Amino acid sequence: MSTRRQWLARAGGAAAGLAAWPAFAQSASPARASLAALQAHLRFLASPLLEGRETGSRGFDIAAAYVASHFARLGLQPLGAEGSFAQPVLLKTAKLASTPPVLRLWRGATAETLTYLDDFSTRPDLAATHSEVTAPLVFAGFGIRAPAFGLDDYAGLDVKGRIVVVLSGRPLQLPSEEGAHYASRLTKAALAAELGAVGMISLATPRSERVSPFHLARQYAGSTAMDWRDADGQGGQDNLPLRGWASLSLQRAPALLAALGRDYRQLVADAEAGRPVPRGELGLTAEMARDSLHGDTRSANVVGLLPGRHPERRHEVLLLTAHLDHLGRKSGPQGEVIYPGAMDNALGMATLLETATQLAQAPGGLDRSILIAALTGEEQGQLGSSMLAAQPPLPAAQLMAAVNIDMPILLHDFNEVVALGGDHSTLGATVARVAGDMGLKMAADPQPEQARFTRSDQYSFVRRGIPAVILGPGVGSFNPQEDGAALMRDFRRLRYHQPGDDLGQPFHAAAMQRYAQLHIGLMQALATQAEAPRWLPGDFFGELFRRGR
Repeated sequence: MSTRRQWLARAGGAAAGLAAWPAFAQSASPARASLAALQAHLRFLASPLLEGRETGSRGFDIAAAYVASHFARLGLQPLGAEGSFAQPVLLKTAKLASTPPVLRLWRGATAETLTYLDDFSTRPDLAATHSEVTAPLVFAGFGIRAPAFGLDDYAGLDVKGRIVVVLSGRPLQLPSEEGAHYASRLTKAALAAELGAVGMISLATPRSERVSPFHLARQYAGSTAMDWRDADGQGGQDNLPLRGWASLSLQRAPALLAALGRDYRQLVADAEAGRPVPRGELGLTAEMARDSLHGDTRSANVVGLLPGRHPERRHEVLLLTAHLDHLGRKSGPQGEVIYPGAMDNALGMATLLETATQLAQAPGGLDRSILIAALTGEEQGQLGSSMLAAQPPLPAAQLMAAVNIDMPILLHDFNEVVALGGDHSTLGATVARVAGDMGLKMAADPQPEQARFTRSDQYSFVRRGIPAVILGPGVGSFNPQEDGAALMRDFRRLRYHQPGDDLGQPFHAAAMQRYAQLHIGLMQALATQAEAPRWLPGDFFGELFRRGR
Protein backbone atom coordinates (compact mmCIF):
# COMPACT_ATOMS: atom_id res chain seq x y z
CA MET A 1 0.00 0.00 0.00
CA SER A 2 1.39 3.42 -0.95
CA THR A 3 2.16 6.03 1.68
CA ARG A 4 -0.76 8.16 0.44
CA ARG A 5 -3.16 5.21 0.57
CA GLN A 6 -1.95 4.34 4.08
CA TRP A 7 -2.63 7.92 5.18
CA LEU A 8 -6.10 7.87 3.60
CA ALA A 9 -6.88 4.55 5.32
CA ARG A 10 -5.87 5.97 8.69
CA ALA A 11 -7.85 9.15 8.02
CA GLY A 12 -10.89 7.11 7.06
CA GLY A 13 -10.60 5.07 10.26
CA ALA A 14 -10.31 8.25 12.28
CA ALA A 15 -13.40 9.70 10.64
CA ALA A 16 -15.30 6.51 11.38
CA GLY A 17 -14.25 6.67 15.03
CA LEU A 18 -15.38 10.27 15.34
CA ALA A 19 -18.66 9.51 13.59
CA ALA A 20 -19.82 7.26 16.45
CA TRP A 21 -22.55 9.09 18.35
CA PRO A 22 -24.13 8.24 21.70
CA ALA A 23 -27.78 7.20 21.63
CA PHE A 24 -29.14 10.20 23.55
CA ALA A 25 -32.72 10.28 24.76
CA GLN A 26 -33.80 13.78 23.77
CA SER A 27 -35.46 16.29 26.09
CA ALA A 28 -36.38 19.95 25.91
CA SER A 29 -35.69 20.42 29.62
CA PRO A 30 -34.00 23.84 29.97
CA ALA A 31 -30.66 24.10 31.73
CA ARG A 32 -27.76 26.51 31.79
CA ALA A 33 -25.39 23.62 31.16
CA SER A 34 -24.88 23.11 27.44
CA LEU A 35 -26.02 19.68 26.27
CA ALA A 36 -24.14 20.19 23.00
CA ALA A 37 -20.89 20.80 24.90
CA LEU A 38 -21.44 17.78 27.14
CA GLN A 39 -22.13 15.57 24.13
CA ALA A 40 -19.08 16.87 22.28
CA HIS A 41 -16.72 16.24 25.20
CA LEU A 42 -18.17 12.78 25.77
CA ARG A 43 -17.98 11.89 22.10
CA PHE A 44 -14.30 12.77 21.89
CA LEU A 45 -13.12 11.34 25.21
CA ALA A 46 -14.87 7.99 24.67
CA SER A 47 -13.79 7.72 21.05
CA PRO A 48 -11.94 4.52 20.08
CA LEU A 49 -9.17 6.82 18.84
CA LEU A 50 -8.12 7.34 22.48
CA GLU A 51 -7.86 3.58 22.98
CA GLY A 52 -9.38 3.57 26.45
CA ARG A 53 -7.17 6.32 27.96
CA GLU A 54 -5.05 3.95 30.03
CA THR A 55 -2.68 5.63 32.48
CA GLY A 56 0.73 6.06 30.84
CA SER A 57 -0.61 5.49 27.32
CA ARG A 58 -0.65 7.67 24.22
CA GLY A 59 -4.45 7.72 24.35
CA PHE A 60 -4.39 9.19 27.85
CA ASP A 61 -1.85 11.81 26.79
CA ILE A 62 -4.11 12.88 23.91
CA ALA A 63 -7.04 13.19 26.32
CA ALA A 64 -4.87 15.21 28.72
CA ALA A 65 -3.85 17.57 25.93
CA TYR A 66 -7.53 18.02 25.04
CA VAL A 67 -8.38 18.94 28.64
CA ALA A 68 -5.38 21.27 28.94
CA SER A 69 -6.45 23.11 25.78
CA HIS A 70 -9.89 23.72 27.30
CA PHE A 71 -8.34 24.93 30.56
CA ALA A 72 -6.26 27.38 28.56
CA ARG A 73 -9.30 28.56 26.59
CA LEU A 74 -11.13 29.26 29.86
CA GLY A 75 -8.22 31.33 31.15
CA LEU A 76 -7.39 29.06 34.08
CA GLN A 77 -3.99 29.58 35.68
CA PRO A 78 -1.71 26.60 34.97
CA LEU A 79 -0.52 24.88 38.17
CA GLY A 80 1.65 22.20 36.59
CA ALA A 81 5.36 22.00 35.91
CA GLU A 82 7.19 24.80 34.13
CA GLY A 83 4.13 26.93 33.56
CA SER A 84 2.05 24.12 32.06
CA PHE A 85 -1.18 22.46 33.19
CA ALA A 86 0.58 19.10 33.62
CA GLN A 87 1.54 17.92 37.12
CA PRO A 88 3.92 15.03 36.34
CA VAL A 89 3.12 11.73 38.04
CA LEU A 90 6.04 9.30 38.01
CA LEU A 91 4.85 5.71 38.27
CA LYS A 92 6.48 2.49 39.37
CA THR A 93 4.91 -0.48 37.59
CA ALA A 94 4.68 -4.21 38.24
CA LYS A 95 3.23 -7.15 36.31
CA LEU A 96 3.06 -10.78 37.30
CA ALA A 97 5.74 -12.81 35.55
CA SER A 98 4.85 -15.73 33.28
CA THR A 99 5.61 -18.14 36.13
CA PRO A 100 2.23 -18.73 37.80
CA PRO A 101 1.87 -17.56 41.42
CA VAL A 102 1.84 -20.30 44.04
CA LEU A 103 -0.63 -20.86 46.87
CA ARG A 104 -0.14 -24.19 48.62
CA LEU A 105 -1.96 -25.27 51.79
CA TRP A 106 -0.30 -27.66 54.24
CA ARG A 107 -2.16 -29.65 56.85
CA GLY A 108 0.65 -31.43 58.65
CA ALA A 109 2.67 -33.23 55.96
CA THR A 110 -0.17 -33.18 53.41
CA ALA A 111 -0.12 -30.42 50.82
CA GLU A 112 -2.79 -29.15 48.43
CA THR A 113 -1.81 -26.83 45.60
CA LEU A 114 -4.49 -24.36 44.54
CA THR A 115 -4.90 -23.33 40.91
CA TYR A 116 -4.25 -19.73 39.98
CA LEU A 117 -7.37 -17.97 38.59
CA ASP A 118 -9.56 -21.02 39.27
CA ASP A 119 -9.12 -21.06 43.05
CA PHE A 120 -7.28 -17.85 43.88
CA SER A 121 -6.05 -14.56 42.47
CA THR A 122 -3.26 -12.24 43.54
CA ARG A 123 -1.64 -8.96 42.59
CA PRO A 124 1.83 -8.06 41.35
CA ASP A 125 4.24 -7.01 44.09
CA LEU A 126 5.48 -3.44 43.71
CA ALA A 127 8.03 -3.89 46.50
CA ALA A 128 9.95 -6.97 45.30
CA THR A 129 10.47 -8.91 42.08
CA HIS A 130 10.23 -12.16 44.07
CA SER A 131 8.15 -12.47 47.21
CA GLU A 132 7.36 -15.58 49.18
CA VAL A 133 6.18 -16.49 52.64
CA THR A 134 5.26 -19.65 54.53
CA ALA A 135 3.33 -19.20 57.75
CA PRO A 136 0.41 -20.57 59.80
CA LEU A 137 -3.09 -19.32 59.04
CA VAL A 138 -5.24 -17.54 61.60
CA PHE A 139 -8.84 -16.45 60.99
CA ALA A 140 -9.74 -12.92 62.08
CA GLY A 141 -13.34 -12.47 60.94
CA PHE A 142 -13.56 -9.42 58.70
CA GLY A 143 -10.15 -8.23 59.89
CA ILE A 144 -11.63 -5.00 61.28
CA ARG A 145 -10.84 -3.04 64.41
CA ALA A 146 -13.38 -0.24 64.86
CA PRO A 147 -13.50 0.91 68.49
CA ALA A 148 -16.14 3.58 67.83
CA PHE A 149 -18.51 0.83 66.73
CA GLY A 150 -17.54 -1.78 69.32
CA LEU A 151 -15.79 -4.06 66.81
CA ASP A 152 -12.43 -5.76 67.27
CA ASP A 153 -11.86 -8.89 65.19
CA TYR A 154 -8.33 -9.15 66.58
CA ALA A 155 -9.31 -9.22 70.24
CA GLY A 156 -7.40 -12.05 71.89
CA LEU A 157 -5.56 -13.01 68.67
CA ASP A 158 -1.81 -13.06 68.15
CA VAL A 159 -1.14 -12.70 64.43
CA LYS A 160 2.54 -11.85 64.58
CA GLY A 161 4.36 -13.92 61.97
CA ARG A 162 1.03 -15.34 60.73
CA ILE A 163 -0.96 -15.09 57.51
CA VAL A 164 -4.31 -13.54 58.39
CA VAL A 165 -7.45 -14.97 56.78
CA VAL A 166 -10.33 -12.47 56.55
CA LEU A 167 -13.78 -12.31 55.02
CA SER A 168 -14.35 -9.81 52.24
CA GLY A 169 -16.60 -6.93 53.17
CA ARG A 170 -17.81 -5.79 56.57
CA PRO A 171 -20.52 -6.22 59.22
CA LEU A 172 -23.72 -4.68 57.91
CA GLN A 173 -24.34 -2.61 61.04
CA LEU A 174 -21.52 -0.25 60.05
CA PRO A 175 -22.75 2.92 58.33
CA SER A 176 -22.17 3.05 54.58
CA GLU A 177 -19.13 5.33 54.39
CA GLU A 178 -17.46 4.25 57.64
CA GLY A 179 -18.06 0.67 56.54
CA ALA A 180 -16.44 1.37 53.18
CA HIS A 181 -13.34 2.63 55.00
CA TYR A 182 -13.04 -0.45 57.18
CA ALA A 183 -13.83 -2.87 54.34
CA SER A 184 -11.14 -1.55 52.00
CA ARG A 185 -8.17 -3.75 51.17
CA LEU A 186 -5.68 -1.07 52.18
CA THR A 187 -7.28 -0.51 55.59
CA LYS A 188 -7.38 -4.23 56.36
CA ALA A 189 -3.85 -4.84 55.10
CA ALA A 190 -2.44 -1.86 57.01
CA LEU A 191 -3.96 -3.10 60.28
CA ALA A 192 -2.75 -6.66 59.72
CA ALA A 193 0.77 -5.42 59.01
CA GLU A 194 0.69 -3.16 62.07
CA LEU A 195 -0.16 -6.20 64.20
CA GLY A 196 2.77 -8.17 62.79
CA ALA A 197 1.09 -10.33 60.13
CA VAL A 198 3.22 -11.34 57.14
CA GLY A 199 0.43 -12.02 54.66
CA MET A 200 -3.31 -11.90 54.08
CA ILE A 201 -5.86 -14.13 52.36
CA SER A 202 -9.26 -12.62 51.64
CA LEU A 203 -12.22 -14.98 51.29
CA ALA A 204 -15.03 -14.30 48.84
CA THR A 205 -18.53 -14.25 50.30
CA PRO A 206 -21.93 -14.53 48.61
CA ARG A 207 -22.29 -10.76 48.92
CA SER A 208 -18.82 -9.94 47.57
CA GLU A 209 -19.41 -12.34 44.69
CA ARG A 210 -22.45 -10.33 43.64
CA VAL A 211 -20.52 -7.06 43.83
CA SER A 212 -17.30 -8.28 42.18
CA PRO A 213 -17.50 -11.82 40.76
CA PHE A 214 -14.32 -13.83 41.16
CA HIS A 215 -14.26 -14.79 37.49
CA LEU A 216 -13.35 -11.19 36.63
CA ALA A 217 -9.89 -11.99 38.00
CA ARG A 218 -9.12 -13.51 34.60
CA GLN A 219 -9.90 -10.19 32.94
CA TYR A 220 -7.35 -8.38 35.12
CA ALA A 221 -4.73 -11.17 35.32
CA GLY A 222 -2.32 -9.48 32.92
CA SER A 223 -2.90 -5.97 34.21
CA THR A 224 -0.13 -3.67 35.37
CA ALA A 225 -0.11 -2.51 38.98
CA MET A 226 1.16 1.01 39.59
CA ASP A 227 2.06 3.36 42.40
CA TRP A 228 3.26 6.92 42.23
CA ARG A 229 6.70 8.12 43.24
CA ASP A 230 8.18 11.57 43.61
CA ALA A 231 11.41 12.66 41.95
CA ASP A 232 13.42 11.04 44.77
CA GLY A 233 11.65 7.71 44.37
CA GLN A 234 9.67 8.21 47.57
CA GLY A 235 5.94 8.40 48.19
CA GLY A 236 3.08 6.27 47.03
CA GLN A 237 0.56 4.30 49.02
CA ASP A 238 0.83 0.59 48.13
CA ASN A 239 3.92 -0.09 50.23
CA LEU A 240 2.59 -2.33 52.98
CA PRO A 241 5.06 -4.86 54.45
CA LEU A 242 2.96 -7.95 53.65
CA ARG A 243 4.92 -10.56 51.72
CA GLY A 244 1.88 -12.49 50.55
CA TRP A 245 -1.63 -11.56 49.45
CA ALA A 246 -4.38 -13.60 47.77
CA SER A 247 -8.12 -13.69 47.25
CA LEU A 248 -9.94 -17.03 47.31
CA SER A 249 -13.01 -17.89 45.25
CA LEU A 250 -16.36 -18.58 46.87
CA GLN A 251 -15.98 -22.25 45.96
CA ARG A 252 -12.60 -22.64 47.68
CA ALA A 253 -13.13 -20.33 50.66
CA PRO A 254 -15.05 -22.82 52.86
CA ALA A 255 -12.16 -25.30 52.92
CA LEU A 256 -9.91 -22.84 54.73
CA LEU A 257 -12.37 -22.52 57.61
CA ALA A 258 -13.27 -26.21 57.86
CA ALA A 259 -11.48 -26.49 61.20
CA LEU A 260 -14.01 -24.08 62.72
CA GLY A 261 -16.76 -26.68 62.28
CA ARG A 262 -19.29 -24.22 60.86
CA ASP A 263 -21.23 -24.08 57.61
CA TYR A 264 -19.46 -21.37 55.63
CA ARG A 265 -22.52 -19.48 54.41
CA GLN A 266 -24.05 -19.47 57.88
CA LEU A 267 -20.77 -18.27 59.38
CA VAL A 268 -20.66 -15.41 56.87
CA ALA A 269 -24.29 -14.52 57.56
CA ASP A 270 -23.59 -14.45 61.30
CA ALA A 271 -20.53 -12.26 60.82
CA GLU A 272 -22.42 -9.82 58.57
CA ALA A 273 -25.22 -9.62 61.14
CA GLY A 274 -22.73 -8.81 63.91
CA ARG A 275 -23.19 -12.14 65.70
CA PRO A 276 -20.10 -13.79 67.25
CA VAL A 277 -18.17 -16.21 65.03
CA PRO A 278 -15.23 -18.44 65.98
CA ARG A 279 -11.78 -17.02 65.25
CA GLY A 280 -8.25 -18.29 65.69
CA GLU A 281 -5.75 -20.82 64.36
CA LEU A 282 -6.95 -22.93 61.42
CA GLY A 283 -4.50 -25.83 61.63
CA LEU A 284 -3.16 -24.92 58.19
CA THR A 285 0.07 -23.45 56.89
CA ALA A 286 0.11 -21.55 53.63
CA GLU A 287 3.00 -21.28 51.22
CA MET A 288 2.69 -18.24 48.97
CA ALA A 289 5.01 -17.09 46.20
CA ARG A 290 4.87 -14.77 43.19
CA ASP A 291 7.28 -13.20 40.73
CA SER A 292 6.77 -9.69 39.43
CA LEU A 293 8.35 -7.72 36.60
CA HIS A 294 9.12 -4.11 37.53
CA GLY A 295 9.28 -1.04 35.35
CA ASP A 296 8.33 2.59 35.30
CA THR A 297 6.26 5.00 33.29
CA ARG A 298 4.87 8.47 33.67
CA SER A 299 1.58 10.25 33.39
CA ALA A 300 0.18 13.58 34.58
CA ASN A 301 -2.67 15.27 36.33
CA VAL A 302 -4.04 18.28 34.45
CA VAL A 303 -4.42 21.09 36.99
CA GLY A 304 -5.59 24.67 36.66
CA LEU A 305 -6.82 27.38 39.00
CA LEU A 306 -9.88 29.56 38.63
CA PRO A 307 -8.89 32.45 40.95
CA GLY A 308 -11.41 33.91 43.36
CA ARG A 309 -11.91 37.64 43.60
CA HIS A 310 -12.70 38.18 47.26
CA PRO A 311 -9.67 39.72 49.02
CA GLU A 312 -9.77 37.11 51.81
CA ARG A 313 -11.89 34.18 50.62
CA ARG A 314 -9.86 33.75 47.45
CA HIS A 315 -7.24 32.06 49.62
CA GLU A 316 -9.82 29.42 50.58
CA VAL A 317 -9.51 26.96 47.70
CA LEU A 318 -12.10 24.41 46.62
CA LEU A 319 -11.20 21.31 44.58
CA LEU A 320 -13.21 20.08 41.60
CA THR A 321 -11.90 16.76 40.27
CA ALA A 322 -12.69 13.91 37.90
CA HIS A 323 -10.50 11.08 36.67
CA LEU A 324 -9.49 11.07 33.03
CA ASP A 325 -8.10 7.55 32.76
CA HIS A 326 -9.78 4.23 32.05
CA LEU A 327 -8.66 0.65 31.37
CA GLY A 328 -7.16 0.98 27.89
CA ARG A 329 -6.93 -2.13 25.72
CA LYS A 330 -7.00 -5.77 26.75
CA SER A 331 -6.59 -9.08 24.99
CA GLY A 332 -9.66 -11.28 24.70
CA PRO A 333 -10.95 -14.27 22.70
CA GLN A 334 -11.54 -11.98 19.70
CA GLY A 335 -8.13 -10.30 19.98
CA GLU A 336 -7.33 -6.91 21.46
CA VAL A 337 -10.39 -5.00 22.66
CA ILE A 338 -10.74 -1.33 23.63
CA TYR A 339 -12.46 -0.39 26.88
CA PRO A 340 -13.79 3.10 26.00
CA GLY A 341 -14.94 4.10 29.51
CA ALA A 342 -17.78 6.32 28.31
CA MET A 343 -19.75 6.39 31.57
CA ASP A 344 -16.55 5.75 33.55
CA ASN A 345 -15.38 8.42 33.28
CA ALA A 346 -15.64 10.29 29.98
CA LEU A 347 -19.08 11.47 31.09
CA GLY A 348 -17.70 12.61 34.45
CA MET A 349 -14.91 14.50 32.69
CA ALA A 350 -17.41 16.07 30.27
CA THR A 351 -19.35 17.25 33.33
CA LEU A 352 -16.19 18.74 34.86
CA LEU A 353 -15.31 20.61 31.66
CA GLU A 354 -18.80 22.07 31.26
CA THR A 355 -18.92 22.97 34.95
CA ALA A 356 -15.54 24.70 34.65
CA THR A 357 -16.79 26.57 31.57
CA GLN A 358 -19.85 27.95 33.35
CA LEU A 359 -17.89 28.85 36.48
CA ALA A 360 -15.24 30.69 34.47
CA GLN A 361 -17.97 32.72 32.76
CA ALA A 362 -19.86 33.56 35.97
CA PRO A 363 -20.70 37.30 35.97
CA GLY A 364 -18.55 39.07 38.54
CA GLY A 365 -16.50 35.97 39.26
CA LEU A 366 -16.50 33.88 42.42
CA ASP A 367 -15.32 34.66 45.93
CA ARG A 368 -13.25 31.51 46.51
CA SER A 369 -10.70 30.00 44.17
CA ILE A 370 -11.31 26.62 42.57
CA LEU A 371 -8.54 24.17 41.76
CA ILE A 372 -9.81 22.10 38.82
CA ALA A 373 -8.05 18.81 38.12
CA ALA A 374 -8.33 16.00 35.60
CA LEU A 375 -6.73 13.10 37.42
CA THR A 376 -4.69 10.15 36.24
CA GLY A 377 -4.44 6.65 37.70
CA GLU A 378 -7.83 6.35 39.39
CA GLU A 379 -8.33 2.88 37.95
CA GLN A 380 -4.95 1.93 39.42
CA GLY A 381 -5.99 2.89 42.96
CA GLN A 382 -6.51 6.67 43.01
CA LEU A 383 -2.87 7.40 42.21
CA GLY A 384 -3.23 10.85 40.66
CA SER A 385 -5.48 12.10 43.44
CA SER A 386 -3.22 10.55 46.06
CA MET A 387 -0.25 12.46 44.69
CA LEU A 388 -2.22 15.70 44.27
CA ALA A 389 -3.42 15.44 47.88
CA ALA A 390 0.10 14.69 49.14
CA GLN A 391 1.86 17.28 46.99
CA PRO A 392 -0.67 20.00 46.10
CA PRO A 393 0.51 22.89 43.92
CA LEU A 394 -0.91 25.29 46.52
CA PRO A 395 -0.38 25.34 50.30
CA ALA A 396 -2.31 22.38 51.70
CA ALA A 397 -3.85 24.50 54.45
CA GLN A 398 -5.71 26.51 51.79
CA LEU A 399 -7.62 23.44 50.51
CA MET A 400 -11.07 23.63 52.08
CA ALA A 401 -13.09 20.88 50.40
CA ALA A 402 -13.20 18.54 47.40
CA VAL A 403 -16.04 17.73 45.01
CA ASN A 404 -15.30 14.69 42.85
CA ILE A 405 -17.15 13.49 39.74
CA ASP A 406 -16.87 9.81 38.90
CA MET A 407 -19.03 7.51 36.77
CA PRO A 408 -22.44 9.13 36.99
CA ILE A 409 -24.80 6.45 35.66
CA LEU A 410 -27.12 8.73 33.71
CA LEU A 411 -29.61 6.38 32.09
CA HIS A 412 -32.85 7.64 33.62
CA ASP A 413 -34.59 10.95 34.39
CA PHE A 414 -33.35 11.00 37.98
CA ASN A 415 -35.22 13.06 40.57
CA GLU A 416 -33.03 12.38 43.60
CA VAL A 417 -29.38 12.83 44.52
CA VAL A 418 -27.01 10.65 46.53
CA ALA A 419 -24.21 12.65 48.18
CA LEU A 420 -21.58 10.24 49.46
CA GLY A 421 -19.59 12.00 52.16
CA GLY A 422 -22.21 14.68 52.63
CA ASP A 423 -23.24 13.48 56.09
CA HIS A 424 -19.77 14.15 57.46
CA SER A 425 -19.36 17.85 56.73
CA THR A 426 -21.29 21.02 55.95
CA LEU A 427 -21.01 20.02 52.29
CA GLY A 428 -24.13 17.90 52.78
CA ALA A 429 -26.34 20.84 53.71
CA THR A 430 -25.14 22.84 50.71
CA VAL A 431 -25.79 19.92 48.35
CA ALA A 432 -29.30 19.52 49.80
CA ARG A 433 -30.06 23.21 49.34
CA VAL A 434 -28.83 23.29 45.73
CA ALA A 435 -30.63 20.06 44.89
CA GLY A 436 -33.83 21.30 46.53
CA ASP A 437 -33.74 24.47 44.43
CA MET A 438 -33.66 22.18 41.38
CA GLY A 439 -36.64 20.14 42.59
CA LEU A 440 -34.47 17.16 43.52
CA LYS A 441 -34.74 15.06 46.67
CA MET A 442 -31.83 13.70 48.69
CA ALA A 443 -31.53 9.91 48.97
CA ALA A 444 -29.42 7.44 50.90
CA ASP A 445 -26.80 5.30 49.17
CA PRO A 446 -28.84 2.63 47.34
CA GLN A 447 -25.82 0.32 46.97
CA PRO A 448 -23.67 0.57 50.12
CA GLU A 449 -22.04 -2.77 49.27
CA GLN A 450 -20.25 -1.01 46.39
CA ALA A 451 -18.18 0.98 48.94
CA ARG A 452 -17.90 3.85 46.49
CA PHE A 453 -16.85 6.40 49.09
CA THR A 454 -13.42 4.80 49.44
CA ARG A 455 -13.11 3.61 45.84
CA SER A 456 -12.84 6.93 44.07
CA ASP A 457 -10.61 9.98 44.13
CA GLN A 458 -12.44 12.00 46.78
CA TYR A 459 -11.11 9.60 49.40
CA SER A 460 -7.51 10.67 48.75
CA PHE A 461 -8.46 14.12 50.01
CA VAL A 462 -10.48 12.78 52.94
CA ARG A 463 -7.34 10.91 54.05
CA ARG A 464 -5.55 14.27 54.13
CA GLY A 465 -8.22 15.77 56.37
CA ILE A 466 -10.14 17.58 53.61
CA PRO A 467 -13.95 17.24 53.58
CA ALA A 468 -15.15 15.75 50.31
CA VAL A 469 -18.29 14.65 48.50
CA ILE A 470 -19.18 12.71 45.36
CA LEU A 471 -22.63 13.08 43.84
CA GLY A 472 -24.61 10.50 41.95
CA PRO A 473 -28.18 10.04 40.78
CA GLY A 474 -30.57 8.18 43.01
CA VAL A 475 -32.82 5.47 41.63
CA GLY A 476 -35.97 7.62 41.59
CA SER A 477 -37.17 9.14 38.31
CA PHE A 478 -39.42 11.93 37.11
CA ASN A 479 -40.70 9.35 34.64
CA PRO A 480 -42.83 6.78 36.49
CA GLN A 481 -42.26 4.32 33.64
CA GLU A 482 -38.52 4.17 34.34
CA ASP A 483 -36.90 1.76 36.79
CA GLY A 484 -33.74 3.61 37.74
CA ALA A 485 -32.59 0.85 40.06
CA ALA A 486 -32.79 -1.76 37.30
CA LEU A 487 -31.02 0.46 34.77
CA MET A 488 -28.15 1.18 37.15
CA ARG A 489 -27.93 -2.44 38.23
CA ASP A 490 -27.80 -3.62 34.63
CA PHE A 491 -25.01 -1.15 33.84
CA ARG A 492 -22.90 -2.48 36.70
CA ARG A 493 -23.63 -6.08 35.76
CA LEU A 494 -23.21 -5.84 31.98
CA ARG A 495 -21.05 -2.84 31.07
CA TYR A 496 -19.06 -1.60 34.08
CA HIS A 497 -15.36 -2.08 33.26
CA GLN A 498 -16.37 -3.85 30.06
CA PRO A 499 -16.01 -2.92 26.37
CA GLY A 500 -19.74 -2.19 26.32
CA ASP A 501 -19.24 1.00 28.36
CA ASP A 502 -19.19 2.87 25.06
CA LEU A 503 -21.00 5.55 23.10
CA GLY A 504 -23.75 3.15 22.08
CA GLN A 505 -25.43 3.35 25.48
CA PRO A 506 -28.72 5.28 25.79
CA PHE A 507 -27.38 8.26 27.73
CA HIS A 508 -30.28 10.32 29.05
CA ALA A 509 -29.89 13.87 27.75
CA ALA A 510 -32.01 15.58 30.41
CA ALA A 511 -30.14 13.70 33.13
CA MET A 512 -26.80 14.81 31.66
CA GLN A 513 -27.84 18.46 31.72
CA ARG A 514 -29.36 18.18 35.19
CA TYR A 515 -26.28 16.45 36.61
CA ALA A 516 -23.97 19.11 35.19
CA GLN A 517 -26.27 21.87 36.41
CA LEU A 518 -26.18 20.35 39.89
CA HIS A 519 -22.39 20.66 39.96
CA ILE A 520 -22.46 24.18 38.56
CA GLY A 521 -24.89 25.24 41.26
CA LEU A 522 -22.98 23.43 44.00
CA MET A 523 -19.61 24.94 43.11
CA GLN A 524 -21.13 28.43 42.80
CA ALA A 525 -22.75 28.03 46.22
CA LEU A 526 -19.57 26.75 47.85
CA ALA A 527 -17.51 29.50 46.27
CA THR A 528 -19.80 32.31 47.43
CA GLN A 529 -21.33 31.27 50.77
CA ALA A 530 -20.09 33.04 53.88
CA GLU A 531 -18.54 30.03 55.61
CA ALA A 532 -16.02 27.67 54.03
CA PRO A 533 -16.90 23.96 54.20
CA ARG A 534 -15.84 22.14 57.38
CA TRP A 535 -16.18 18.79 59.10
CA LEU A 536 -19.14 18.43 61.43
CA PRO A 537 -18.18 18.43 65.14
CA GLY A 538 -16.93 15.02 66.26
CA ASP A 539 -17.28 13.47 62.79
CA PHE A 540 -15.67 10.05 62.31
CA PHE A 541 -13.53 11.00 59.31
CA GLY A 542 -12.83 14.49 60.58
CA GLU A 543 -11.35 12.99 63.75
CA LEU A 544 -9.66 10.00 62.10
CA PHE A 545 -7.81 12.13 59.56
CA ARG A 546 -7.69 15.40 61.46
CA ARG A 547 -5.04 17.71 60.04
CA GLY A 548 -1.99 18.15 62.20
CA ARG A 549 -2.29 14.76 63.90
